[in-house]
Amino acid sequence: MPVIADRVSVSIDRILLATDFSSASNKAAAYAKALALHFSSTVDVVHVFDPSVVSSCVETVVGFPAKERRRIQDKELENVRKEFEAAGLTACAVSGEGHRPWAALLEVSQQLDTDLIVAGTHSKWGIERLMLGSTAEELIRNAACPVLTVGPNAKEPGPGPLAFRSIVYATDFSPEAATAAAYALSFAQDSGAHLYLCYVLGPRIASQPCEFLDAPFKAALKRLIPESSYDWCSPEAVVEHGDAGPAILNLAEKVSADLIVLGARNASFWLTHIEHGLTPDLLAEACCPVMTVCEVGKPDRRTDRLHR
Repeated sequence: MPVIADRVSVSIDRILLATDFSSASNKAAAYAKALALHFSSTVDVVHVFDPSVVSSCVETVVGFPAKERRRIQDKELENVRKEFEAAGLTACAVSGEGHRPWAALLEVSQQLDTDLIVAGTHSKWGIERLMLGSTAEELIRNAACPVLTVGPNAKEPGPGPLAFRSIVYATDFSPEAATAAAYALSFAQDSGAHLYLCYVLGPRIASQPCEFLDAPFKAALKRLIPESSYDWCSPEAVVEHGDAGPAILNLAEKVSADLIVLGARNASFWLTHIEHGLTPDLLAEACCPVMTVCEVGKPDRRTDRLHR
């Protein structure tokens, strides 16, 4: 049976943009804006101020008090909000404070019933920090909604509403990956995109003759696709070989993908050894945004404070 029985439609009514006002944040903001224009979404621009973190050499030398740094960053936050408003979108500024910014992001996301979190990444070696010093592991594993991460190699989106044309959905056939399939298929149907459903045979398995292995996995991938999808988009089953990260990245580059979709779970190979594993490599090196979809998010809602 296919994962989805009929044409699906995922609603993105509310987008949370996490920002630290860096160039990485600016690129993520461009994607948030393009998606919001496409889906007519409300955008909540969120910045979490960590008093213990000094973001520039000037602040270190001059020694700006935390209160002044917070005032400056709140002003920058309002400027970002106005940029979304100038594009004709409904946007709200949300200012938080805490030493665990990822927890504050998850809390406000839950409070506002966010449909999608958008965040930028800075570099491969700092990949454990998505935004504001938060960890990719915590945000991806605990968010109750999909997380769209925009890495340093992701191309800038064009002006206007964003429509995906080529989507790579990578699966390990887990329940979480099945949940992610609904998003991949919905976005493909919504844009008329070519959807590549991909499974990667690891190096040990891939050392066996391909003709004996590819066919059953391709058949399993095709069973994920409802028949009605062929009326709305162009799904294609692909079996790759080797290490999962490079294989998915190579496929994405080969098909000029503008979105990669993954399922996330604690035991999944997607998130094994988060600091040096598959997910960080994808976030850092992908030529397009990467959407991770976790089956259930359980945000830590302890001490961080948020203000609207």
